[in-house]
Amino acid sequence: MLIALLSFAFPGPVATPARAPVFVARPSQDADLEAKIRAAGGDVAKLLALAKSCTKDADARKVYRAVIAIDASHAEARKALGHQFYDGKWFESLTELTKYKRDETARMKEKGLARFKDQWVPEGDLPFHNMGWVKDASGKWTSPHELARVKEQAERAAAGFQFRADDNSWVAPDDMQHWTELRWKCGDQWLELPQANEYHSKLETAWELASEHFLVITTCEWDAGNAARWFAEKSYPELVRIFGVEPARRSEFVVLASLEQYNAAAGGTRPLLPDAEGYSSLHGAYFADLAFDFSVPPAQFFGCGVSFWSRKDEKLRGWGPYWLRWAAAQSFVEGLDPSYTFLGEVNQVGTIGASTAAFWAEKRIPRWLRYGAASYVERFMKDPEAAEGASPWSLRDFAFGQIQRSGGLRKLDEVFAFGLDIAKLESSSRLYHEAGLVVAFLLDGAPTDTKLAAAHGAFRAALKAGDSTAIKASVATLQKELASRDSAIRKFAGLQ
Repeated sequence: MLIALLSFAFPGPVATPARAPVFVARPSQDADLEAKIRAAGGDVAKLLALAKSCTKDADARKVYRAVIAIDASHAEARKALGHQFYDGKWFESLTELTKYKRDETARMKEKGLARFKDQWVPEGDLPFHNMGWVKDASGKWTSPHELARVKEQAERAAAGFQFRADDNSWVAPDDMQHWTELRWKCGDQWLELPQANEYHSKLETAWELASEHFLVITTCEWDAGNAARWFAEKSYPELVRIFGVEPARRSEFVVLASLEQYNAAAGGTRPLLPDAEGYSSLHGAYFADLAFDFSVPPAQFFGCGVSFWSRKDEKLRGWGPYWLRWAAAQSFVEGLDPSYTFLGEVNQVGTIGASTAAFWAEKRIPRWLRYGAASYVERFMKDPEAAEGASPWSLRDFAFGQIQRSGGLRKLDEVFAFGLDIAKLESSSRLYHEAGLVVAFLLDGAPTDTKLAAAHGAFRAALKAGDSTAIKASVATLQKELASRDSAIRKFAGLQ
């Protein structure tokens, strides 16, 4: 019986029907939608009203498609359908538009053009557009902040103000007596020097002292700032000798009054002059590659050399003049070799991001030469304080001795690679000065070496011309010539 029941409950295979069933699509809830579309005829206004009355998106879209069948460029209907308008055309999907833009970008690149928003600009101008810069009266790209500063200075000069380099200020005609009596404008007050020194002892209100080629920003007392601009100016001819070209405007650098201020500026709770990789701990100076101000658009980059001069500390006091020359050199080279593409991208995004690798990758001057130049003016150039009759090279002899005592000169290929590593403080700090030694040899170690001089001259000429391809090639040649003189460099420094 059980077998019979099971057999009844589960019949065997059934033959497949000869035809599959036919399914008929359900009509729209608005069964007469088609009739209404036909009734509207070519009246776009009626069709739009009909589309807006539809309760189902699919029905509305059907009506909008009827609109564009009549008027292919009807913006309201196109937008309702999610179509994208670009370059005078409507695209029915983002995929279609993306492909069109990709192909267009390739075509424009062949013409030397790049996309900026909805326009095409010369590729070389794109970074300036991204940074929010504009052209001045001479056609030169300039920051709007710089244009405003120049305009303000012109207006003050026209009104009879006089420029005082000793605090980088403009003194009004009615305030000239304060200048004569050696008082200083601090906020809304005119103060005597001791009170002015106190006012300027914080980075937010630091002294600014202008020289011919530099602007010293310092929290030190005024007399230290005055000495700092003297030391910086002594380094200037040497920097020009290395690079063969000068920055377009004064190079700004910072000298802080203590190690505590230095550490706070670089990486404190609220760092004002941070560096991305923590290299401030390698030396008594660093380059602030993360110093941006986003408070007023476009974003301003304040990347500059930063040092400290702790004049109240017996152990550190003597190092101040050396470190500030290193900082001044970093600002000098940044003026020759800015990273405009990186800065433009930062301005467009509105944030710095986690890394400045792209900032450094954009540089045309290799890092070993940039840092080597800073080291050269710090401790390898003629001593600007050498007493009359004393050797002007005692400072360089000291530097040679330090390199020898700390392990000597590593392979030149390693110097050129310039692999700084914050985890290897001693080695990385020594690398600064090994690069300085190589620059010292280039400038002073082989005065009759015409081939090396020619390689150096080619680099200087390429940098002056601004030809990136020529700069890259000249750097490779210069490094090759220096590498072939490895033995001579070691002999020059007394390392063999």
